[in-house]
Amino acid sequence: MEKLKQNFKSHWEKMLLGLVLVILMGGGLYVVFKVPAIREQLEQSVGRDMRKAFEPEDLAEVEQLITRSEGDKGVRLAGPDHNTFNPVGWQDVNGNLVKDKFYGRKGPNAVAIRQTSPLHLRIAYDDRKEVSSEDPRYSFYVTREAASKKSDRRKVTRVARLREKNDIFILREVKGSPTSPESFVLTLLNSNQNIEVSATSEFTEVRGYQADLEYEAGNRKFSGVMKGDSITIDKRNYEIVFISESEVVLADERTSTHVSILKSGL
Repeated sequence: MEKLKQNFKSHWEKMLLGLVLVILMGGGLYVVFKVPAIREQLEQSVGRDMRKAFEPEDLAEVEQLITRSEGDKGVRLAGPDHNTFNPVGWQDVNGNLVKDKFYGRKGPNAVAIRQTSPLHLRIAYDDRKEVSSEDPRYSFYVTREAASKKSDRRKVTRVARLREKNDIFILREVKGSPTSPESFVLTLLNSNQNIEVSATSEFTEVRGYQADLEYEAGNRKFSGVMKGDSITIDKRNYEIVFISESEVVLADERTSTHVSILKSGL
């Protein structure tokens, strides 16, 4: 017994250190086995899909407001929808005064060109008919899309001998063999112009234009109008005296005043 006490007194520090080491090892093992259980409890309580819990708020509307605030806010001091320098027109509709949305945009100057298209002179030799060597005669198809009379705009046939005249042209020259010609020289009567028509291809030339017009204030549309036609604007007649690819000129039938209308976008 006395010996045991003596050993305890000599080695108590080592025994205390051993006890501390045992406690630390036990704490370490406890942590190793306890952490997975704690993690599983957290996952069950919080949930695995963490992204859904922290989705940002929809800011689309706020972004749209910011974009609008950054946009250019130009000041309009002119135009039909601004009244600071443009008086408002009023009209009587069934005894009630209503704003005239076409105020200042009426009359021939308010007519708009929606479309123009060319009108052609077309002449083609008809090589299906045999040409007699004793009395050569040549057949042609003629279409005059720009003719002033509607009846003259349809496709017609004209037969002519050399230096013979009809109501459209004079056959001046036949190039090549008389029975197998290569081309023809014609003189157009309405312009005194000489043209050459191939025996194998159609002669085509722009001779005018037609236009589609719109008068928005009167809710009127004029389709396919040509030079010489008349249109009515606000109970007043205007003759079309000129049409090109980009311009239409109207003439007041009362005063002969001319109004030039240009195609928009030019």
